Formats: sequence, C-alpha cells, structure tokens
Amino acid sequence: MVSEKTNILFIEDNDMDFELAKRAFRLAKLNNRILRHSTGAAVLKMLEKNAAGTLCPKERPSLIFLDLAMPKLDGEDILRAIRADQKMQEIPVIILSGRGDQETINQLYKLGANSFMVKPMNFDDLIAFFQLIRDYWFHVMRLPSSQP
Repeated sequence: MVSEKTNILFIEDNDMDFELAKRAFRLAKLNNRILRHSTGAAVLKMLEKNAAGTLCPKERPSLIFLDLAMPKLDGEDILRAIRADQKMQEIPVIILSGRGDQETINQLYKLGANSFMVKPMNFDDLIAFFQLIRDYWFHVMRLPSSQP
C-alpha cells in the first residue's frame, strides 16, 4: 500500500498534461507530494543521485507515472533505466500513454511495467482514473518499503 505521506513522481514532458493530472489527482482526494521530471535526462540524474546515495527522501518516489511519448529518451528507455537501478527497481511504474497497441503493451510488461493505462480523454474520466488509482494502489496493494 502506498501511504499518503509518500512521493508520487510524474515523468511527463507536456506541461498541460501534467497540470491536468495534478489537478485531477487532488480532486480524487490524493494528498501525496507530487514530483515531476519533464525529461529523460532529469530522470537519469535522479537515478545517478540515488546510486551515489545522495538522493534525499523528499526526492525519492514510491509510485511513478511514466508517459511513453517523451522526447530524446522515450518512456521505454526510462523504464529500462529505472528497472536497472537496484535501489529503485521495486518502485511500481504505471505507464500512461495515448497509444495502446498490444505489442507495445506486451513489451512494456516484459520490461517491468506494473500497469499500463491509456490516458483518459476528458477531465471527468481523468478524475475517475485517479480515484481508481487511489483505491487500488493506496488501499488494496501492499508494496515493498520505499526505504533505499
């Protein structure tokens, strides 16, 4: 179970998508601290800090939402990097994407995605989506400790 005291990381390059997600997240009554990285390079820097032992607890996520369509370093490559980090590989990664072909979904699960969800197309559906996330990941699931 993810605690409301833990950090949630959004890896999303689109400012509007992030702001809508953040607003829907709050309307779904999720009160976690929200972190954001808008580039693959920023995620790699976080992973480097984690490997060096210099990532502070306020920067360490307990749940990650990952957009697939990222510039330069795409979502698949970012997922590979997260899963290659021994200190972060247990953190659940939920893929959010506008595309959902079965071949891509199969590949992402093979790479270690915990869930794949197509981004809702309207705001009410986005709120309902985060309510489902709240119920499942915050009340039902039991997860490993987020301690490094």
